[in-house]
Amino acid sequence: MTEQEENLQIRIRELEKEIARLHTQIKEQRYGLTWLDVPEAFETESENKIPILEEVKDKAIDEGGKTPPHIIIEGDNYHALTCLNYTHRGRIDVIYIDPPYNTGSDGFTYKDKRFLKEFPDGSPVPKEHPLRHSYWLSFMSKRLELAKNLLSDKGVIFISIDDNEQANLKLLCDKVFGEDNFVGNYIWRKKYGGGQAVDYFSTEHEYIAVYRKTDKMYWQDEVIERSSKEFTHKDENGLYKTTKLAKWGNTARREDRPTMYFPIIAPDNTECYPIAPDGNDGRWRIGKNKMNQLIEANLIKWEKKGGKWIPYEKEYFYGQQKTIKDRSILYEVAETGDGSNVLTDIFGTKDRFLNPKPVEILSKIIRKVSNNNLEFTILDFFAGSGTTLHAVMKLNAEDGGNRQCILVQQREGDNNICENVTYERNRRVMCGYTNAKGEQVEGLGGRLKYYKSAFVGKNPSKSATDDDRVELAQKAGCLLALGENTLDEITSTNLYQIFADCERKKYTAIFFTEEYMKLPEFVAEVEKLQSSGGEIAVYIFSWGQPDIFENEFNSLDGISLKAIPQPILDVYKSLNQ
Repeated sequence: MTEQEENLQIRIRELEKEIARLHTQIKEQRYGLTWLDVPEAFETESENKIPILEEVKDKAIDEGGKTPPHIIIEGDNYHALTCLNYTHRGRIDVIYIDPPYNTGSDGFTYKDKRFLKEFPDGSPVPKEHPLRHSYWLSFMSKRLELAKNLLSDKGVIFISIDDNEQANLKLLCDKVFGEDNFVGNYIWRKKYGGGQAVDYFSTEHEYIAVYRKTDKMYWQDEVIERSSKEFTHKDENGLYKTTKLAKWGNTARREDRPTMYFPIIAPDNTECYPIAPDGNDGRWRIGKNKMNQLIEANLIKWEKKGGKWIPYEKEYFYGQQKTIKDRSILYEVAETGDGSNVLTDIFGTKDRFLNPKPVEILSKIIRKVSNNNLEFTILDFFAGSGTTLHAVMKLNAEDGGNRQCILVQQREGDNNICENVTYERNRRVMCGYTNAKGEQVEGLGGRLKYYKSAFVGKNPSKSATDDDRVELAQKAGCLLALGENTLDEITSTNLYQIFADCERKKYTAIFFTEEYMKLPEFVAEVEKLQSSGGEIAVYIFSWGQPDIFENEFNSLDGISLKAIPQPILDVYKSLNQ
């Protein structure tokens, strides 16, 4: 090998190393959103214990109906989402949230863990705060990651937002859900006019960002029956209407799509080319293959105008339906004032909650993902005034659906919004109420369960002791019942609990103690359940796998045996990695 060849080989190896380095750099330095991820502080009790849910039984509502009970959870949505990651992972079909917009005056508060000693209660984040956007992104990213786990493969999330964080939200959701799963943005016209004190624009709109979990998402286009009045022509095959084959509008010129400028043969065997509206060479609406198909199927109608042949595409009427794609701009669905008016009508006062979302907005987006199976689950973990549940109950009443709604709302200081607004509004809507005019409004019916987030043990899940595990097993009943969607407690002792959904003949039986000498008593109760038929999920406190107890249930069919509490801890620990 000559010296020149050796130098060339050396140079090739150097270039290969440089290419490899660049590839690595490209992989590590991806385009996307970056921010200072600020650790969030919670109350000491919640940071050092294990989250569970406890039912507030005196707030349960039963106004009949076959719909599974709706659920309201009072507590910080981070802890509630943690619990739901055990009970509902992969089972939520629709999420709608209306998070803080971070306007600088909307009360958005972030507890910066680094400065918790100086500011133990946190403080509202002002517009000029240097970490304003980092606080908001840190707050949202954790919750959206937890929410993504909850969505089913067909699931979709809708997020209301305005210009303060819309751009950041788009990039954050691209990161969490994947850019390919961005469905689109609704632009909702929330008011008309007003706002003349602003410097430049009177802002009339907000956004609703839409992301899917996977490409299996169901989306309902509007379908209307077509009228024969649209079809003004008739031949031996029936009624039809026509559409010009030459393109019109801004992209109608030959140079816009050169491949769609070609001749077709007119009735007098002359060549016909498309003409643009300005009289110059134009282009067809369709390409050569599609054009040949129309010609072969005799689906072109010719008319002669001004000495020139003009071809039209025939579209026959067969009584078919017409599908209409949704529009991204929501002009006349509802305004913010409509939401306020409904709340005023329910409570008789305007000061219960500011700027609630209108029921019509929520109804519209839920309908978009409602298929023929109307038994699906909707989650709103920034529930506010509870519009989402109101909309779900209204839709169920209209179409006989069995949609189930889960709301999460925290207290927010001394004002317990969850109890005083979220719950109370929907209690009245469910049971009936007297409106601001003194008129009686009939209730929509249904059932509801109310829970609070709570905490057990003395350590977080990643370092749980045996004592923590024992306490978790003893107090996980509501969590397990929620996971099985058997929310009515029918038996409770110091050894076991039994929950049921009697309408669907589903049961959850929980033996939460190490007193295994009493296990036969529990097995006898499970046998009674089996005699009524249906599904039975049996949970038993175990330090390992539950199969060591299989012999106890050999005579029983149709049960599934599960261990507690370790599977709960495993889920929680996976969220904190």
